[in-house]
Amino acid sequence: MSARLGIASVLSLVGALASGCSSGHRSILEQGVGPNLAGRVHRISATEARRDVTKSESWWRHQISSRASAYPRQHFANLPADELRARLAQFAARYDFQVVSLELWQPLPHQLAPKVVVTTKHYLALAEATPAIMKQLDPKQRTNDDRTGWRYEGFFFQADDEHAVPFLAVFNFMRGTYSRGGGQWARSEPLFAFAHG
Repeated sequence: MSARLGIASVLSLVGALASGCSSGHRSILEQGVGPNLAGRVHRISATEARRDVTKSESWWRHQISSRASAYPRQHFANLPADELRARLAQFAARYDFQVVSLELWQPLPHQLAPKVVVTTKHYLALAEATPAIMKQLDPKQRTNDDRTGWRYEGFFFQADDEHAVPFLAVFNFMRGTYSRGGGQWARSEPLFAFAHG
Protein backbone atom coordinates (compact mmCIF):
# COMPACT_ATOMS: atom_id res chain seq x y z
CA MET A 1 0.00 0.00 0.00
CA SER A 2 2.77 2.47 0.80
CA ALA A 3 4.21 2.01 -2.67
CA ARG A 4 0.82 2.82 -4.15
CA LEU A 5 0.75 6.02 -2.19
CA GLY A 6 4.31 6.79 -3.24
CA ILE A 7 3.38 6.86 -6.94
CA ALA A 8 0.45 9.19 -6.44
CA SER A 9 0.79 12.80 -7.35
CA VAL A 10 -2.41 13.45 -5.41
CA LEU A 11 -0.82 13.13 -2.00
CA SER A 12 -0.03 16.80 -1.81
CA LEU A 13 -3.52 17.66 -3.04
CA VAL A 14 -5.12 15.47 -0.39
CA GLY A 15 -2.78 16.86 2.24
CA ALA A 16 -3.92 20.33 1.24
CA LEU A 17 -7.44 19.36 2.23
CA ALA A 18 -6.21 19.07 5.74
CA SER A 19 -3.90 22.11 4.98
CA GLY A 20 4.37 13.30 23.11
CA CYS A 21 0.78 11.82 23.57
CA SER A 22 -0.15 8.19 24.03
CA SER A 23 -2.40 6.58 21.43
CA GLY A 24 -5.46 6.87 23.66
CA HIS A 25 -5.25 10.59 24.48
CA ARG A 26 -7.70 12.83 22.67
CA SER A 27 -5.12 15.62 22.65
CA ILE A 28 -3.36 13.88 19.76
CA LEU A 29 -6.42 14.75 17.68
CA GLU A 30 -5.89 18.44 18.43
CA GLN A 31 -2.22 18.69 17.40
CA GLY A 32 -3.10 19.70 13.86
CA VAL A 33 -1.27 19.39 10.56
CA GLY A 34 1.59 21.43 9.26
CA PRO A 35 3.27 23.76 9.67
CA ASN A 36 2.44 25.32 6.31
CA LEU A 37 4.72 27.67 4.37
CA ALA A 38 3.80 30.47 6.74
CA GLY A 39 4.86 28.34 9.70
CA ARG A 40 1.33 27.84 10.98
CA VAL A 41 -0.19 24.60 12.25
CA HIS A 42 -3.79 24.00 11.22
CA ARG A 43 -6.01 22.35 13.83
CA ILE A 44 -8.87 20.39 12.30
CA SER A 45 -12.29 20.56 13.95
CA ALA A 46 -14.70 17.63 14.01
CA THR A 47 -16.85 19.35 11.39
CA GLU A 48 -13.89 19.92 9.11
CA ALA A 49 -12.66 16.34 9.60
CA ARG A 50 -16.00 14.94 8.47
CA ARG A 51 -16.08 17.32 5.51
CA ASP A 52 -12.51 16.50 4.44
CA VAL A 53 -13.08 12.75 4.49
CA THR A 54 -16.39 13.09 2.67
CA LYS A 55 -14.58 15.04 -0.08
CA SER A 56 -11.79 12.47 -0.23
CA GLU A 57 -14.29 9.62 -0.54
CA SER A 58 -16.26 11.45 -3.22
CA TRP A 59 -13.08 12.03 -5.21
CA TRP A 60 -12.06 8.37 -4.75
CA ARG A 61 -15.45 7.16 -5.96
CA HIS A 62 -15.17 9.42 -9.01
CA GLN A 63 -11.76 7.92 -9.81
CA ILE A 64 -13.09 4.37 -9.45
CA SER A 65 -16.24 4.88 -11.51
CA SER A 66 -14.59 6.87 -14.30
CA ARG A 67 -11.83 4.26 -14.65
CA ALA A 68 -14.39 1.44 -14.66
CA SER A 69 -16.07 3.14 -17.63
CA ALA A 70 -12.79 3.74 -19.45
CA TYR A 71 -11.16 0.32 -18.79
CA PRO A 72 -13.99 -2.19 -18.29
CA ARG A 73 -11.96 -5.22 -19.43
CA GLN A 74 -9.21 -4.98 -16.84
CA HIS A 75 -9.69 -7.67 -14.21
CA PHE A 76 -8.60 -7.74 -10.57
CA ALA A 77 -8.31 -11.03 -8.68
CA ASN A 78 -10.28 -9.93 -5.61
CA LEU A 79 -10.01 -11.85 -2.37
CA PRO A 80 -13.20 -13.82 -1.70
CA ALA A 81 -15.55 -11.63 0.34
CA ASP A 82 -15.51 -14.10 3.24
CA GLU A 83 -11.72 -14.00 3.31
CA LEU A 84 -11.71 -10.21 3.43
CA ARG A 85 -14.23 -10.27 6.30
CA ALA A 86 -12.17 -12.85 8.18
CA ARG A 87 -8.97 -10.83 7.82
CA LEU A 88 -10.73 -7.67 8.94
CA ALA A 89 -12.12 -9.44 12.02
CA GLN A 90 -8.67 -10.80 12.83
CA PHE A 91 -7.13 -7.33 12.72
CA ALA A 92 -10.00 -5.86 14.74
CA ALA A 93 -9.20 -8.30 17.54
CA ARG A 94 -5.44 -7.76 17.27
CA TYR A 95 -5.50 -3.96 17.20
CA ASP A 96 -8.55 -3.33 19.37
CA PHE A 97 -10.87 -1.61 16.91
CA GLN A 98 -14.48 -2.23 15.93
CA VAL A 99 -15.71 -2.52 12.36
CA VAL A 100 -18.44 0.05 11.77
CA SER A 101 -19.12 -0.92 8.16
CA LEU A 102 -17.75 -2.90 5.24
CA GLU A 103 -19.11 -1.88 1.86
CA LEU A 104 -18.29 -4.20 -1.04
CA TRP A 105 -18.90 -1.72 -3.84
CA GLN A 106 -19.07 -3.23 -7.33
CA PRO A 107 -18.20 -0.60 -9.93
CA LEU A 108 -18.24 -3.46 -12.47
CA PRO A 109 -19.84 -6.93 -12.16
CA HIS A 110 -17.75 -9.29 -10.03
CA GLN A 111 -15.20 -6.57 -9.26
CA LEU A 112 -14.99 -5.05 -5.81
CA ALA A 113 -13.74 -1.73 -4.46
CA PRO A 114 -14.15 -2.12 -0.68
CA LYS A 115 -14.77 0.71 1.73
CA VAL A 116 -14.06 -0.07 5.39
CA VAL A 117 -14.88 2.17 8.35
CA VAL A 118 -13.57 1.27 11.80
CA THR A 119 -13.63 2.97 15.19
CA THR A 120 -11.17 2.94 18.08
CA LYS A 121 -9.95 4.90 21.09
CA HIS A 122 -6.36 3.93 20.26
CA TYR A 123 -5.70 6.51 17.56
CA LEU A 124 -1.93 6.42 17.26
CA ALA A 125 -1.68 2.64 17.62
CA LEU A 126 -4.10 2.14 14.74
CA ALA A 127 -2.38 4.76 12.58
CA GLU A 128 0.94 2.97 13.08
CA ALA A 129 -0.64 -0.41 12.29
CA THR A 130 -2.48 0.77 9.16
CA PRO A 131 0.32 -0.08 6.66
CA ALA A 132 0.47 -3.67 7.98
CA ILE A 133 -3.32 -3.94 7.99
CA MET A 134 -3.64 -2.69 4.42
CA LYS A 135 -0.89 -5.03 3.25
CA GLN A 136 -3.10 -7.94 4.29
CA LEU A 137 -6.51 -6.52 3.38
CA ASP A 138 -5.31 -5.54 -0.11
CA PRO A 139 -2.32 -7.81 -0.75
CA LYS A 140 -0.09 -7.32 -3.77
CA GLN A 141 0.93 -10.26 -5.94
CA ARG A 142 4.55 -10.38 -7.04
CA THR A 143 5.08 -8.42 -10.23
CA ASN A 144 7.88 -6.32 -11.69
CA ASP A 145 5.70 -3.21 -11.58
CA ASP A 146 4.61 -1.44 -8.40
CA ARG A 147 1.40 -0.42 -10.12
CA THR A 148 0.22 -3.98 -10.89
CA GLY A 149 -0.70 -7.11 -8.99
CA TRP A 150 -3.12 -5.54 -6.54
CA ARG A 151 -6.18 -7.56 -5.53
CA TYR A 152 -8.65 -4.68 -5.77
CA GLU A 153 -9.07 -1.83 -8.21
CA GLY A 154 -9.54 0.44 -5.23
CA PHE A 155 -9.74 0.42 -1.46
CA PHE A 156 -10.89 3.04 1.06
CA PHE A 157 -9.99 2.59 4.74
CA GLN A 158 -11.33 5.09 7.27
CA ALA A 159 -10.77 5.20 11.04
CA ASP A 160 -13.04 7.19 13.34
CA ASP A 161 -12.70 8.12 17.00
CA GLU A 162 -15.31 7.08 19.57
CA HIS A 163 -17.47 10.08 18.58
CA ALA A 164 -17.66 8.99 14.93
CA VAL A 165 -15.22 11.72 13.83
CA PRO A 166 -12.63 10.56 11.27
CA PHE A 167 -8.98 10.79 12.25
CA LEU A 168 -7.41 8.80 9.41
CA ALA A 169 -8.22 7.76 5.84
CA VAL A 170 -6.15 5.99 3.19
CA PHE A 171 -7.33 5.10 -0.29
CA ASN A 172 -6.17 4.01 -3.73
CA PHE A 173 -7.32 3.42 -7.31
CA MET A 174 -5.44 1.11 -9.66
CA ARG A 175 -7.56 0.51 -12.77
CA GLY A 176 -6.31 1.91 -16.06
CA THR A 177 -3.00 3.09 -17.39
CA TYR A 178 -2.74 6.69 -16.20
CA SER A 179 -1.91 8.20 -12.80
CA ARG A 180 -2.79 5.18 -10.72
CA GLY A 181 -2.20 5.71 -7.05
CA GLY A 182 -4.02 7.05 -4.03
CA GLY A 183 -3.83 9.35 -1.08
CA GLN A 184 -4.18 9.75 2.64
CA TRP A 185 -5.65 12.17 5.16
CA ALA A 186 -5.14 12.54 8.91
CA ARG A 187 -6.52 14.86 11.55
CA SER A 188 -3.02 15.51 12.97
CA GLU A 189 0.58 14.92 11.92
CA PRO A 190 1.23 11.89 14.17
CA LEU A 191 -1.80 10.12 12.69
CA PHE A 192 -0.63 9.96 9.08
CA ALA A 193 -0.29 6.27 8.25
CA PHE A 194 2.35 6.73 5.56
CA ALA A 195 5.20 9.12 4.97
CA HIS A 196 4.08 12.36 3.36
CA GLY A 197 5.57 15.61 2.17
